[in-house]
Amino acid sequence: MKITRKTALSSIFGSLLAIPSFGKKPKSKDLEEFRTEFLQAWARSEEYTLKLFNQVKPELLDYKYTPESFSFRTQFVHCIVFNSLQLCGRLNVPNPYKDKNNSHWSALSKEQLAEELKGFYQFVGTLVKNADDKTLMKEHGFSGGPIPMWRLFYAMENHIIHHRGQALCYLRLNGITPEGFVGW
Repeated sequence: MKITRKTALSSIFGSLLAIPSFGKKPKSKDLEEFRTEFLQAWARSEEYTLKLFNQVKPELLDYKYTPESFSFRTQFVHCIVFNSLQLCGRLNVPNPYKDKNNSHWSALSKEQLAEELKGFYQFVGTLVKNADDKTLMKEHGFSGGPIPMWRLFYAMENHIIHHRGQALCYLRLNGITPEGFVGW
């Protein structure tokens, strides 16, 4: 049997595509591992966020280092409102913060805002626990390109880290030495 060069090359390259390292791999993620890891990190994030938040004096809640910057309070309110909006919109779940406007947030005492933070952390933890695998694997638009929902939870935590870092600077600008980082 005579094999042409074209047939031989097609057979070789066709076989290579069947080998996982050469073919396109299906996207996969161990989502139980994600849930376990994320929820552990999320609990530590809540612990550190509240530790940092509780170090501010009530009279400094509305401190801004410049007129156009977020206040200490707003650093945390923004984390709650913005992240909930992003998650609820993509997961198509009711947003528990949608009717809470600026006057609501600005009227809260330090203790009330701490309770709102705790509620937010509980809300997100419940979303992660209850989301099915298909939902967590679904890709959504994000800056830089689409990402699966499970990665968006990490992006949201990264956003919180940024604002927590801003709050840490606010403490230092007011002569308060922040307590140490607790890590994951």
